[in-house]
Amino acid sequence: MRTFSELTKDQLTEAHDSADKLISEKYRSYLPGRLLPLLLRRYRDDLAGALGMPLPELPHRAGPVRAVTLDDLTTAELTDVSGAVLALVTRYADTMGDPALPEFLRDLRDALVIEKAERAGIAAEMRAKAS
Repeated sequence: MRTFSELTKDQLTEAHDSADKLISEKYRSYLPGRLLPLLLRRYRDDLAGALGMPLPELPHRAGPVRAVTLDDLTTAELTDVSGAVLALVTRYADTMGDPALPEFLRDLRDALVIEKAERAGIAAEMRAKAS
């Protein structure tokens, strides 16, 4: 396992920003379960500490988190979430203190890959019908 001291500032920032994006109000509803957001928040806060950043305020929600599925994401949002998950899984999983976090992120990555493939299949089908 790598420690944060082995990462460059740019790597720490990329990992922090990726985790922060996933737990943002915009994408939090798409994360499965309650443990993944909690683990991501803790990881993000640890990265913030390593970067010398102040810890963010505790989140304040405007209302209850509504249950949504990945197919509710726009294509741009799907790409955005996929990029953040991929960065964390492929480049920073070995810096995560909790062994459950990389597992949850891999499961989410797999679900995102399936969603992208389904959308690509639908697009191909529509192109074929249009021809």
